[in-house]
Amino acid sequence: MEWEAPPPVASDRVTVDLQAKFERVDVAYKTVNQTPIETAIFIPKDLAAGPEAQTAPVLVNFHGGALVTGANPEPFFMADWVRNLAHTTKSIFLCPAYRLIPESRAVEILDDVGDFWTWLHAHLPAEIAARYPHLTPDLTRVVASGESAGGYLALQSALQFNGTAKLRAVMTQYPALFPDVPGFRARPAGVPEQSPLDVVVDDAIKSARAARGTVVIRTSSPWPAKADLIRAVFATGRLADLYGEDPEGRLTLRYALARAEEAPPPLWLIQGDEDAMVQKDWTDEVVAGLRRERPKAVVKYTVRPGSHGFDQGNQLEDDWVKEGVEFIKGYWLQV
Repeated sequence: MEWEAPPPVASDRVTVDLQAKFERVDVAYKTVNQTPIETAIFIPKDLAAGPEAQTAPVLVNFHGGALVTGANPEPFFMADWVRNLAHTTKSIFLCPAYRLIPESRAVEILDDVGDFWTWLHAHLPAEIAARYPHLTPDLTRVVASGESAGGYLALQSALQFNGTAKLRAVMTQYPALFPDVPGFRARPAGVPEQSPLDVVVDDAIKSARAARGTVVIRTSSPWPAKADLIRAVFATGRLADLYGEDPEGRLTLRYALARAEEAPPPLWLIQGDEDAMVQKDWTDEVVAGLRRERPKAVVKYTVRPGSHGFDQGNQLEDDWVKEGVEFIKGYWLQV
């Protein structure tokens, strides 16, 4: 059950491309235990240059990494087409950090997501104006995106937090990390009980519990940090054990659907049919739940050949990407 990750050069290529096409500003959107939690703000260079007054749509991308690892942004996971969409639409492109498990509980990540959306609508215009006086973010045209765990957070933004987020649309890649989805907690066949991989998971949980309540929290672990832990939890079916306490069930699909608007923002879900980490059956269940519990929801579901992260090298010109992007643009960019 290994993640077929792209070669390390892919990470360097994405970083170079971001530096070539965007200016970057980092701003704290909240502070927890004296630790600032930041969002990166990327401005396309031709948009940053001005000088004429302009408004720009907003694209927010939550990074993947199983809620365990990753940075903002995490170039190892970011798909080319997402980054290029931000650039070609001349969008203000935000990549927020968030607390990471198991040192923090997964419900605290949801708190970060909700606080990020509050900050964006209250403070992003002033942060942009202070650096780019000619530029105004159009907060009536905001789209959220994310891959894997980031897709889960983008989807939660649409379902639990849209009263604050005010999203036009959402794009999510292999996002089904809801702990109540059938099969999510199942132990893969052939993995013995109390294998060496379980020791990796148990040790991580024990260390995290000992560290909770301390001043330092973890908000960034660029890949491949924590790779051994991620492989262990997916190989044993124990990712939910890292989530920590959730007495209200806030992490579940059931909770999210119960709190979703009657007509949530239009959703585009993307899934690889051979994904051994975030399985197609799980995302099938998310889509079925959306259509059953929120029949007014507009849902586009794209299933493609491939494993986890299959779309990292796809481009905007690829037929299936182009079709989905046009679907999103029809809601996101209309005036």
